[in-house]
Amino acid sequence: MKRQSSGGAAAAASLPGIAVLESFAGATWEARWAAALSYAAAQTYKPTIVLPNGEITLGGGPYRLFDGLRVSGPVGAGEREFTTRGPSCVVTVTGKPLFAMPGGDVSNLWFKGVQFRAKTRLDWMVRTTDFGGGPIMKDADFHSLGWVGFSSVMHARHLRVSIQDMYCNNGSDVQFRLAGSDNFYWTQGRNYLSGSVPPTAAAYVYFTSMSRTRVGALYVTPQGASAFRIDGGYGGLSFEGTLLDSTGRTKDTACQGAALYIHSGEGHTFTNLWFFNNCTNPGATGRAGEKGQVFIGGGADEIVFSGCQWSGGAKQPVATPRGTPAIYAQSGVANVRVTDPLAPNGGEKRLQQAAAGTFSCNDPEWKIVTGG
Repeated sequence: MKRQSSGGAAAAASLPGIAVLESFAGATWEARWAAALSYAAAQTYKPTIVLPNGEITLGGGPYRLFDGLRVSGPVGAGEREFTTRGPSCVVTVTGKPLFAMPGGDVSNLWFKGVQFRAKTRLDWMVRTTDFGGGPIMKDADFHSLGWVGFSSVMHARHLRVSIQDMYCNNGSDVQFRLAGSDNFYWTQGRNYLSGSVPPTAAAYVYFTSMSRTRVGALYVTPQGASAFRIDGGYGGLSFEGTLLDSTGRTKDTACQGAALYIHSGEGHTFTNLWFFNNCTNPGATGRAGEKGQVFIGGGADEIVFSGCQWSGGAKQPVATPRGTPAIYAQSGVANVRVTDPLAPNGGEKRLQQAAAGTFSCNDPEWKIVTGG
């Protein structure tokens, strides 16, 4: 790739609000990246670091996130999985995670128009492990981004964070583990998530104590693990139009257990979701008692499914065993309301509860089975 300039910070500063990576001095992209971060962090009004049109490699991480960090691909870059023409920046990450949280909270982050690829299996950012009291990422936007081949993308506590117009594929472990509130995930644009995550992993997306948050039309192909796991939360976690779809996968490659695994929490709502070809071999997850394309554990309460579809195999191959319930609820679950459910293509109109009185359903064609 042709290098445009070696004028350092002075050249970058000549464009108001812009720090062009190619303008920083350094013999390698790594050196220019480190210089650009240092320059941006020192400014009162943080500039946007603009990455080149082409491919670069970064392996010197993890770099600490800082308040106001802004990173962009070239003008017009929109990272889509199958895009082969037009402006694009591909950042190959090697050796170590690219980013890490600082010692405390971090706010006002903005990333757009970049495709990140892992050279080998590694995390995009260092995983947060303290979801009860660790640092919080606040007021951050991740838009038009790609993540390919990472063990994980983001394990973090969030407040007012948005992830939109994303594709994430070839992941090998829990891609997103998130806690917090007031967030908007995958509610805009086209959003896709796939990979080969072992069925014993928690899920592709794992929400821990997540409340007052909207989840949109993310299209998940859950090969192996559940698409989503939800632990805790005190209300306001709402899904709209999310697709949990293992089309074209076999018994061994489709989602082995529940596509949606609700361990606990209350006030979760699910509207217009799509389920297909999931729960093909729930014994593979190692979680006792797992049944159904949706599983609800004993610590859950006040849950609504409205207008959701559980498709069958009348018109396309399906590996889900006959008799698998759309939703299974363990003993201890209370107040699960199912309204206007659909089972196209010969789907199972079956809700199963370990204890009577768990479900209510407004469609008399759907059978509520007690026991198991």
